[in-house]
Amino acid sequence: HRDGYPFDGPNGFLAHAFPPFEGIGGDAHFDDDETFFYRSPQGYNLFLVAAHEFGHSLGLEHSRDPGALMYPTYVYRDMDTFVLPKDDVEGIQSLYGPNKDDGPNPKPTPPVTPNTCDPNLVLDAVTMLRGEIMFFKG
Repeated sequence: HRDGYPFDGPNGFLAHAFPPFEGIGGDAHFDDDETFFYRSPQGYNLFLVAAHEFGHSLGLEHSRDPGALMYPTYVYRDMDTFVLPKDDVEGIQSLYGPNKDDGPNPKPTPPVTPNTCDPNLVLDAVTMLRGEIMFFKG
């Protein structure tokens, strides 16, 4: 992959990434000699390895927190229960700021079309306007 940092074969360095800067900055490279998977404990979980490397691509360094995704040693995590650890969230927010959507005003939920076969469905009004039948509820 010609970046000056060759891989070392199976079960060594899994991947590497470069922090944001000119040229190859932000690039992430994965060792072809590794066995990656998504939902099997055999080999290495590609999502976890990629998320760690993309953390580097975004500017994160290794964490000293053994529970963090950015901890330098690979640790398998169950993908059914995985949540980005607090240390990693705080790290990325220290670089880019908090999520602007995390506020006291959550986005409203879109309207849901009721099931027309629901025997408990009650409508408040029905009218015809410009040749269209309109139903109102709530």
